Amino acid sequence: MPLRHLYSIPGGLLLGIALALVFPAGGAYVAWLGQIFISVLKLLILPLILVSIYASLASGDNLRRIGGRTFLYYLATSAVAAIIGILLGLAFARDVPAGLLNLAPASPAAASFSLDRLIDNFIPSNLFASLAAGNVLHIVFVAVLAAAASRRISKHHRATLVGGAQALDALLMQTLNGVLALAPLGIFGLVYASLATMDWAGAFQLRAFVWAVVLAAVLHGGLVMPTLYRVRTGCSPWALVAACREPLLTALSTASSNATYPVSKRALEAFGVSERVTSLTLPLGATLNMHGSALYQSILLIFMSQLAGVDLSPWQTVFIVLLTMASSAGTAGIPGGGIAMMAFMLDLLGLPPTYLALYLVVDRFFDYPITAINVWGDLVVAAIVDQELKD
Repeated sequence: MPLRHLYSIPGGLLLGIALALVFPAGGAYVAWLGQIFISVLKLLILPLILVSIYASLASGDNLRRIGGRTFLYYLATSAVAAIIGILLGLAFARDVPAGLLNLAPASPAAASFSLDRLIDNFIPSNLFASLAAGNVLHIVFVAVLAAAASRRISKHHRATLVGGAQALDALLMQTLNGVLALAPLGIFGLVYASLATMDWAGAFQLRAFVWAVVLAAVLHGGLVMPTLYRVRTGCSPWALVAACREPLLTALSTASSNATYPVSKRALEAFGVSERVTSLTLPLGATLNMHGSALYQSILLIFMSQLAGVDLSPWQTVFIVLLTMASSAGTAGIPGGGIAMMAFMLDLLGLPPTYLALYLVVDRFFDYPITAINVWGDLVVAAIVDQELKD
């Protein structure tokens, strides 16, 4: 087997798991690899979210008519996905005992929640402080606010700003690609160090998590979105599925929303969706629409809270819905972004960073179908918006 096939993220993940099983004492000696990798990801991910969301929202002359309608659909359907995830997570996680995986428990003080904390987490007072603190929710808020304000300035100035944002986005993505070349080492160190003390016998008792994610994906992708399409357009959703089988299979095989974009655009336009709709809704969806990630991360956070022994209040469940919607929107189409975003969400919920180990173990298995759910949401919303504009 060529060396390049072994030096890969799955290879680093598998090696970290294997060594954690057979030689757990060595985990402490490679923990620095994972720490450096996560730190550099956090360094790049926040400015990348800021410029990518701004460029997607601020560009295009049809933002108000098409973009506003699309954004509302994305917001509503992502909220439904997150709520489905919360409900199924609570139902399936209730029998999972706290401390099952021998991870550090959360202190009651760290896991406390209040309305003031919710407001502080969503509304920034200082952009640079938010960047320094790594608050992704603040960055999403600033990007949306700036994009809305840019619609009120001259086209010349807006074009300059959008061009600059797109150039920064390209620069950051190129830098991130270089960092991700070292991802196998970082993932190896992080997984090895995190899983070295894990109770692996107990880990196999998390099959409830697998069933919760599968059921949530089937409900949202196979029931909610097709029903929405039929109700809003009066057409059969299965015709759309048949027309868009190529982008769905591409998403399932690549786990990349960005790689699927040109295939989705071609399939939708062949189906009869206008180019002016696909040119705005699909890039917007690749940045903001993450149905699959919202339901998946909601379930994951519920299970992590249960494992940490945290009794979630109604406010905390609402917070998780909002948190997963905003955080998943910021990581759409960004390679490796989910790791950094999950670290941010653990911080905001007061859960120990060691719970990233659970995320890393399950993410490689769910990344592909979850991306397909994300792309399916983009396709359905684009087709609905186009039909409504024709009517």
